[in-house]
Amino acid sequence: MGIDLRTVITTVACFAAIFVASAPVRAEHPDDVAPALTPPTVAPGGHAHPPYPNGADGRPARVRLRLTIEKDGRVSDAVAISNDHAGEDARTFERGAIDYVRELRFEPATRDGEPVTANVTFEVFFERDESPPGEHEDASPALATTAEPVDESDGPSGSASSDPPASFSATAVVPVADLSASSIELTGDELRLRPYLSTGDLLNAVPGVYSIQHAGGGKANQYFLRGFDADHGTDIAFYVDGIPINAVSHGHGQGYTDLHFVIPELIDRIEVTKGPYFAEYGDFSTAGTVNIVLDAAEPASSFSLLGGTYRTYRGVGIVSPDTERVRPLLAVDVLSSDGPFDNPEDQLRFNLFARTTLDLGRNVTLAFTGTAYGNSWNASGQIPLREVEAGRLDRFGSLDTNEGGESYRLAAYLNLSAPARAGLFGKRSVASQGLQLVGWVARSSLELFSNFTFFSQDRVDGDMIRQGDLRTTFGARAGYGFAHRFDQVTIKTRFGTNLRVDLIDNSLDDAPAREIRETRVDTAINQTSVGVYVEEELSWRWLRAVGSLRGDFFNFDVTDRLSLEPSRGASAGIWLPKVSLILQPVEQLQLFVNVGRGFHSNDARGVVRTVDPATPLAAAFGWEVGARVLAWDRLELSTVFFWLDLDSEVVWIGDEGTTEASGASRRFGLEFQVRAELTRWLLADFDATWVDASLVDAPADANAIPLAPDLLINGGLTAFDPRTGISGRLGVFYLADRPATEDRFLTAEGFVRVDLSVGWENDRFGLKAQVLNLLNTQWRQAQFATTGRLAEDEGPDDCPAGTRPVVEDGTFVGCEDIHFTPGWPIHVQVMATVKF
Repeated sequence: MGIDLRTVITTVACFAAIFVASAPVRAEHPDDVAPALTPPTVAPGGHAHPPYPNGADGRPARVRLRLTIEKDGRVSDAVAISNDHAGEDARTFERGAIDYVRELRFEPATRDGEPVTANVTFEVFFERDESPPGEHEDASPALATTAEPVDESDGPSGSASSDPPASFSATAVVPVADLSASSIELTGDELRLRPYLSTGDLLNAVPGVYSIQHAGGGKANQYFLRGFDADHGTDIAFYVDGIPINAVSHGHGQGYTDLHFVIPELIDRIEVTKGPYFAEYGDFSTAGTVNIVLDAAEPASSFSLLGGTYRTYRGVGIVSPDTERVRPLLAVDVLSSDGPFDNPEDQLRFNLFARTTLDLGRNVTLAFTGTAYGNSWNASGQIPLREVEAGRLDRFGSLDTNEGGESYRLAAYLNLSAPARAGLFGKRSVASQGLQLVGWVARSSLELFSNFTFFSQDRVDGDMIRQGDLRTTFGARAGYGFAHRFDQVTIKTRFGTNLRVDLIDNSLDDAPAREIRETRVDTAINQTSVGVYVEEELSWRWLRAVGSLRGDFFNFDVTDRLSLEPSRGASAGIWLPKVSLILQPVEQLQLFVNVGRGFHSNDARGVVRTVDPATPLAAAFGWEVGARVLAWDRLELSTVFFWLDLDSEVVWIGDEGTTEASGASRRFGLEFQVRAELTRWLLADFDATWVDASLVDAPADANAIPLAPDLLINGGLTAFDPRTGISGRLGVFYLADRPATEDRFLTAEGFVRVDLSVGWENDRFGLKAQVLNLLNTQWRQAQFATTGRLAEDEGPDDCPAGTRPVVEDGTFVGCEDIHFTPGWPIHVQVMATVKF
């Protein structure tokens, strides 16, 4: 794919973005508001008891409305934007909800004390009241009301009305007050309209992110973001419910992030921040951070069964009893698949998730969670392109059928959430973030068999290696925030800390045919990190200024069991200042400037070595400027220019199956995102990211960062009609060609892929069909420039055109070529769901 195709696609996509506009209205978060803006609340005496619709089937129904509330508190416009009642009565509930809110009077929203027009979301929950006559003011079936009051700064507090049967609720929410134009939050419901088999597939919904699977369905995904081929997570920080997932000093590569333990149906939302500007995130947060939040929406009890091509089967069971103060949840997920490969993957994946959430009163919640995950698989490996092009090897063939692995993860954690108390610091204090606390312990293991170089090292039995990683990780994160208002100025304070301890055993063995012959690496690593941060935010009229300082401190201790030497240790620390300015000259426009430092840690084994040690903490400095436009409450458009300097790039070492730190790098680029609600049931999205990535200290003819993506385009149409329960998505993804070697001798080929999903559901049943790679594109997932030697290779003359021979110490070791894992051809899955 050359420059002509790239130019055409970019041009067409940009015009399409301008004239079509794209995807859902930005997700709204109930815990943040625009600067100095207080959302509207239901006026005193405004809690009527609208009748349950006559003739309706008696089932509960939740209708979500978009309201325009004028300066005098009246509702001038009301539009239904979602309805969880998919039956024939859906329109009846929508009309009833709209009629009800038009009769309400609101205390208007204010900015700096002055009434302003506001667009908010408002939920009406219908449930028939079966109480005997006389228990309420009238004996007719009615709705009690529970209006969630909204304080001066942070949206609904969640406290309930004193009416006995709280069968109606309404929540007013204002748009999230983001720190940068590139931040985004995607809801689980939106994500699951896309095709998926695992959580890694859902990450492709994030603008500028691409996640692919390679080397079998159990190995961690490969992640791309902002000019980083981050391999398995080196420069992208991943969290689940606030718990860090990137594995430090991992046996397969620094920052290894396996998300297969997350059940996709339990995802409530994915919070994404890009760049090193966010004080609460430390290690690996350079290109960006992804936090996956589970189960906040309490999914309904259900059982789902999926069947698809290539002997793919999946079953998901969720049990979520409807209780009040104690909310239990149990979920089980089992998947098996052979894939399209000549050497079947024979994958078997198992997930168990259990959570109990306790309502302690006063909006304080405590959740206990336990997870168990196991996975085993075969892999066809990364095959040399030269063999496929010569016709000697099928795209889905294998040169070593013994590749594959096993992994497991056991974890337990608790989350405590408590709001700050308004008035704690005087009459002008307002509630803010409050207390957030999470503590966890996890035990995980990976045993991975790979053959990257074939017969380069061992001409008889082959070069298969075994990488092992066994670890126990425990830690805690805590944060607290409060706000104070002085006339037109609001000051918010946040501070927090984190502790993490990793006790690691990792190894590297020569293991032809999975039989261990020689151990190359056998180490015990104790790695501890502590982080602290403080952040101050000042809001005045149309200006927000945010400044923060974060400090991270690491201790590394490594024992080499193959050496008689004592353990070696090292310590390091880093300070990370961050500053952001947000201007909102008019209600529909926000301007952002962000500057900050971040870092990723390096493998402890490289840090403590006596010869040419690695930098313990590789610092990154980044900045970006951006703008976001919110128009007509239906269109969101943002554009960002960003710059990131990284002190030490991490590169893949194919013959060792691990990563190693190299020189400094620089990336700058543009991001463009547009989201639009075309109709009440049709959404469009378009995202484009262009990046120039280079090694700073290398000559111009050898300064490419291998595999760094320089152009990603993602877009599609998403449909959801709550009245009929019909949904679907048609999505297109384009990844441009990119250099695979520093001198651009080899190229990792780009591709265009189209996916389709359609579904239907009502209160009891659901049916979904998904077609991945709809156009049956021949594409490559993982691609690396690797030196490999085949059994029949005798010398440099056996390296064909387009590859180059490699000689080390006078010995021919193989041909440098593209080694790749093929992307799946067109494949189909159908999932049926029963709700109970």
